[in-house]
Amino acid sequence: MSFVQTVTKDDFQKEVLECELPVFVDFFTDECGPCQAFEPVLEDVAEELEGKIKFVKHWVTYEDYEAKSNPVQIKYDISAFPSLYLFNKGEVVKTYIGYLNRQDFLDFLAEVL
Repeated sequence: MSFVQTVTKDDFQKEVLECELPVFVDFFTDECGPCQAFEPVLEDVAEELEGKIKFVKHWVTYEDYEAKSNPVQIKYDISAFPSLYLFNKGEVVKTYIGYLNRQDFLDFLAEVL
């Protein structure tokens, strides 16, 4: 069972911006080594913090990236992967670009715990 939900550009508003809990968003793309390396860290921490923070992933396709056709990608100026965003009450409170190990990820999330 995955503790990380996938969100699309169509449900981003509802699932992230309108969520009562703080929300962590992993913006990822295909063929991204750091994105793939972060996946088990994300799953592990999402399971540990279930109910305290909502964890979601948002896939930015190469085509969307090149064409700048994904409104979520444009709004948050996603230009590198993984782009890690922490939202609280619909507002971005913290960002990071790149891989985080487990302890650094927990430190990143500590602001909303």
